[in-house]
Amino acid sequence: MAYTQTLLQVATVPTGQFSDTGITTTGDTLLSLAPSTVVPANGAGANAVVGAFPATGFQSMVLLATVPCVITFTGVTVIDGVSTSDVTLVANVIHRVAAITGACTAISIGANTTGAGPAGTIQGSILYNA
Repeated sequence: MAYTQTLLQVATVPTGQFSDTGITTTGDTLLSLAPSTVVPANGAGANAVVGAFPATGFQSMVLLATVPCVITFTGVTVIDGVSTSDVTLVANVIHRVAAITGACTAISIGANTTGAGPAGTIQGSILYNA
């Protein structure tokens, strides 16, 4: 089955609104983080999520959290050209990953990075060709 995901940005400014044409990717396999996936409160342990995906065939990933947090992709060594296995999310801002090196064997959602910050949620879509 083919899946498609499109990331389209829209800006509203005092003089009106404008948008880009979007980035669309397709793949035959979809790994989703349900909108109810928990981001732990600050000071709590990480939330391990069952999920793995290969670097070969990786198409794109989009993530959105309600609180700031760091997501670790075990086994991944490079994300968008930077030597890291982590993605840092800002609250309520969509983050797209276009390229990875290394197969992901586990996903760990770190706690809210704001001092004494409450728990939140995260959702995401990881698209690849198996």
